[in-house]
Amino acid sequence: MARMKTFFKYFLIFVGIYVVSQLLIDAYIKTSYYKIKSYDIEDDAITVTIMSARASKDNGLIEGKISNSTNEKIPSKYMKVELYSENNINLGEEYVKIDEMEKNSIKDFKVSFSCDNVKHFKILFLTPEEKATEDANKDTSLFPNFKMNNDVNKIITDIESK
Repeated sequence: MARMKTFFKYFLIFVGIYVVSQLLIDAYIKTSYYKIKSYDIEDDAITVTIMSARASKDNGLIEGKISNSTNEKIPSKYMKVELYSENNINLGEEYVKIDEMEKNSIKDFKVSFSCDNVKHFKILFLTPEEKATEDANKDTSLFPNFKMNNDVNKIITDIESK
């Protein structure tokens, strides 16, 4: 019987430590996120309502609703979310496919991203053709916007040819 009491005490201590650690982890995660208060939306036909926009030093989430405020059916589009830092530097882009919307319909959306220190964002809507053009023109190199010095390029070419 004494062993059962000892086992039960250790079990209660373990459960207590587990519950306290989960509460502390949850509190840390909630306090590490900050609200993104500044954003721009560039479209008149589609009404975008941001329900929550929050980010941390590593990632973030934007949630909202899209409604068709016109009297016409809107064809499929892509919602492009451009993420910016405090100094207006483009940190990245995320895309969400929006299926065609009937008049007066509402759809929820959720955009998760993994960029550092996002302070504001811009929402644009693209047709599938515009998205395909952007994808075709996208720089897929390991270091985008990196320009190699021509002298270095010549030296590398000379070494490779020998």
